[in-house]
Amino acid sequence: MHALGPISLIGLITLLGVGCVSESVMQTVETTGGSEETRIVFPVENYREGRWFKTFGEYIDDRFTGYHVADDVEPDSLERETPVVSITKGTVARVDFVGGYGGLVVVEHTVDREVITALYGHLDLGSVRFKSGDLVEAGEFIGNLGDDASEETDGERKHLHFGLHEGRSEKINGYEANVSAVRDWINPTDFFIAHGLDATTSGRRVDPNIELGGGILSVSFELPEGWEVEWIPQIEAWNLFTPSGEGSARDRSQMLIRYFDASNFVTLSTVTIHSADDIIIGKTGYTARRYDIEKKPSVADFAYQPSWRNERHLVTDFRGAEGRTRYYVVAANPELDRSVYEDVLASTEIL
Repeated sequence: MHALGPISLIGLITLLGVGCVSESVMQTVETTGGSEETRIVFPVENYREGRWFKTFGEYIDDRFTGYHVADDVEPDSLERETPVVSITKGTVARVDFVGGYGGLVVVEHTVDREVITALYGHLDLGSVRFKSGDLVEAGEFIGNLGDDASEETDGERKHLHFGLHEGRSEKINGYEANVSAVRDWINPTDFFIAHGLDATTSGRRVDPNIELGGGILSVSFELPEGWEVEWIPQIEAWNLFTPSGEGSARDRSQMLIRYFDASNFVTLSTVTIHSADDIIIGKTGYTARRYDIEKKPSVADFAYQPSWRNERHLVTDFRGAEGRTRYYVVAANPELDRSVYEDVLASTEIL
């Protein structure tokens, strides 16, 4: 939930009348999973491609602060209507204007004989034809996304906030203050995968012009398929993580990117350096130094960083110019495939 200017993404959606989705749209949205008894569909047509700004478990500090307990899905277009459909059959529990969301529809779904509650946020309530107690079917039109920065979205950008939790409750918050509370919510990516849908996040090139933290970390690189980026404001770092998995985005971390300003390569006294090698990385051949490091036992765990940073792992520092300049620090989870790490580094460009 963060104001953002117009975004042009791929795809085309056509809406034919209020409360009715065209056959061509349904064929796209209706990529199904689950059993004959429980049919599961994505809530919007571009679910995989649109989840790049705020996904489940990311720590956010803007208008709202806390761990994001939903997936935000960006639309293909700010001008065209974007229909939202029910992920499976269920009972509408709430249709209301809620601060932070604008239009919110809450549906209680029965999946594998268990009740889960779904939040469909930032909707144009004028397009919603349901009321509390109404029944909905899998793939049935719920409403259109509200207009960008309007009352329909409570001033937020145009996007779908899609959250899931077990059981029936009035829990409609979009964020949790404590990381432990993230586990009270269902990771939507894991939910769809468990029911036979390919919910893998698409690979993309990270653009610092639109990424949270991009004004500080002015680097671009190819993000592997199935990864996303979290901005950690407390330490001004990017956490590259997998959307699938338990816990917060920090718990699913694969790489961490930080920076320092200096005239030469420097290392912290808090780590033991097992080896150091001068190398060249990046799209245009940046001067770099590769370290094999390990936090000293006497040093407290690094705050706000993924837990693997306290273990032995590889770090690559690189710069774009001689003299006093900005150095970028790219650390790798020790369990990460080395070739993936090298591919990300090879694609890196300082902007």
